[in-house]
Amino acid sequence: MNLSQTDLFAAGAAVVAVWMCGLTRVKTQLWGLVLQAALLSSICARLAMAEHYNHLLVLASAMFVIKAVAIPIFLGRSAASMGITSDRGANVHPTVTLIIGCGLLVIGYFLTPHFEVPAMLNPGSAGMSVALLFIGMLLMITRRLAISQVIGFLTMESGISLYSLTQTRGMPLLLEMIIVFEVLIGVLIAGLVIFRINRSFEHIDVTHMRGLHD
Repeated sequence: MNLSQTDLFAAGAAVVAVWMCGLTRVKTQLWGLVLQAALLSSICARLAMAEHYNHLLVLASAMFVIKAVAIPIFLGRSAASMGITSDRGANVHPTVTLIIGCGLLVIGYFLTPHFEVPAMLNPGSAGMSVALLFIGMLLMITRRLAISQVIGFLTMESGISLYSLTQTRGMPLLLEMIIVFEVLIGVLIAGLVIFRINRSFEHIDVTHMRGLHD
C-alpha cells in the first residue's frame, strides 16, 4: 500500500486516539482532542491546496478554531468548574482499554481495502477513519464520566470527518459548515446537561444513574 502524506497525518490522528484510551486525566484527554483536531485541520488545508478548493481552507480554519480551540477550552473550563480532574473508567482498566485501542487500530488498517476509494489516492486514510470511529465508541463505552464520553463522541465525529475529507470530493461548503457548527452546538448542550446533572446529583458519574430507570 502506497501511503500519501495525508495518510500519515490520518495515522497520526488515529495514534493520538489510541493514546487517549490509556489516559485518565481529563485535561490530558483534552490535549489529545486538540492534537486530533489540529491534524484533521492540517489534512483539510493540505487537500485544499492540492485540489485548489478554496472553500476547504475556510473549512480548515473553522475546524481548527472550533474543534481545536473552542470546544477543548469549553470542556476544560466546565471540568474545572465542577472539580473534575480524572476519570478512571467504568468497567475496563485504562491499560486494557489502551491494548484494545491498539487492536482496533490494526483492524482499521486491515479493513482499508473495503472502505478506500482508489480514485482519491488516500487509501490509508479510509482505514484510519474506521479506526477513529471504533476507538471513539470504545471511549464512550469504557468511560465513567459524562465529560469523557463527550470526548469519545468527538473522536467518533473526527473519524466521520476524516473519511468525508479524504474519500470523497467534498460536500458543499454550506453543508460542511453546518455539520461543524452542529457539533459545536451539540457539545455546548452536552456541557449544560453535564452541569445540571452535577448540580442535581453532586457528580457526573453515569454509572450511578442506572437506578433511575426503576
